[in-house]
Amino acid sequence: MRTRRPIDEAKATVAVLLLITQQIGKPCPTRNQILAQTGLPKREVWRFMDALHKRGVIEIEEKAIRPGNWRRMRVAGAKWTDWTSRRVKRRRFPLEPPLEPPLEPPLEPQEPLP
Repeated sequence: MRTRRPIDEAKATVAVLLLITQQIGKPCPTRNQILAQTGLPKREVWRFMDALHKRGVIEIEEKAIRPGNWRRMRVAGAKWTDWTSRRVKRRRFPLEPPLEPPLEPPLEPQEPLP
């Protein structure tokens, strides 16, 4: 059975704070960038970031805009990073409007059962 390597939380916190301050005015750090700086396991990155947010060390603002969520971060009280950059593939041709569903005939009122 594999054992998890211990996480040095203090070291990872300093690495995240440094990464966020370096990204001020630039797109928000991605999970891969955070992973490379902190050495956290892939599955623990957002859990760790959430914990920092709950403790008030960092602030995270998210918008639920497709594709994916847009996010920006800052060290508590400092300047914000820019919103996450997305590499969205552009379509060559505009999308056709969605087909409207066929109208269903209105339901006729039924007489109550005796």
